[in-house]
Amino acid sequence: MPDRFALAAAAAALCAVGAGCAAPRAVYTGPELRAEIARRAPALPPEDVVVPFDVGEGARARAREIAGDLSTSQQKIRALVSAMFDPAGFGLRYASRVTGDAAETLRLREGNCLALASVFVGLARAVGLEARYIDASTRVHETVHGADGITVTSGHVTAMVDTGNGKVGLDFARMGPVVWYRVLDDVEALAHFYNNRGFERIDAARAAGAPVDWAAAEADFRRAVRVAPGFARAWNNLGIAAQGVGLDAEAERDFREAMRHDRLLAAPRNNLGGLLMRRGDVGAALEVLEAAARLPSAGPHVLYNLALARLRSGDRDGAVAALRRASGAGYPRAARLLDQLASAL
Repeated sequence: MPDRFALAAAAAALCAVGAGCAAPRAVYTGPELRAEIARRAPALPPEDVVVPFDVGEGARARAREIAGDLSTSQQKIRALVSAMFDPAGFGLRYASRVTGDAAETLRLREGNCLALASVFVGLARAVGLEARYIDASTRVHETVHGADGITVTSGHVTAMVDTGNGKVGLDFARMGPVVWYRVLDDVEALAHFYNNRGFERIDAARAAGAPVDWAAAEADFRRAVRVAPGFARAWNNLGIAAQGVGLDAEAERDFREAMRHDRLLAAPRNNLGGLLMRRGDVGAALEVLEAAARLPSAGPHVLYNLALARLRSGDRDGAVAALRRASGAGYPRAARLLDQLASAL
């Protein structure tokens, strides 16, 4: 997003959100969060625990100067959002591939949706607002890496304030209302932080044509599932990290664990299908990929992999049908393979 749109996008996306479901315990102080992580994930070293919303006392004091005396929640929200992006204030900008905790984001002056949400949550809580993280991911929020068609997933986390008269969602990444959300507690937000960090390690290496530090990515994803054992996207990504170092059996277990926790997520089914194909188990791969392609979150890369499985099974007509759908959705590899099949006739 261009810098000049950052403030406008956040302001435009201040909107009422639906009632959602009843919120669980969502808010912790820094010490409470560290204690809760120690209880839930005793194997996680204390030095690995991050308090993502800790902006520091200096920023909390500035938040109180900016919004502490304002009378309504809406006024406080708008004043804080304005200050976040104002060069004379905190001077932040949106950067899609930069996940930092709040203190790091303030220092770098840039961050993605989760990083900016963490800054806002920390500032908002400093002036008495009931600010919470929300998962506003759509079911197609996936990224495909490399020619292997493996899908690495990261969600879309932003912030919400319960004003007492309604819930106000802030979306720093795109214009328009928050149309679907789930309240995250601060523990889940921390799991998203770890998952995003691992995701970015893979993404940055692939973009630069450099080797992926799979051990470092695996450590991030492992932290995520220790903190939130039901976090399907992190289990999927953990499987990719295992596969990256040749641990296919472990990768299969991780993909199946992701499938168990989220029956609507296509990514682990797509990745498992590819693994089974490489193993030579075409029948099992076809079954998994057929199921993946029926899911709302299935992108054209899933249809492409399904076409490969159908070709391997001898179903050329079915493969062509899947390739046409993938090509129609703008997947160039599908169009190229269609041309190859046509020229082979």
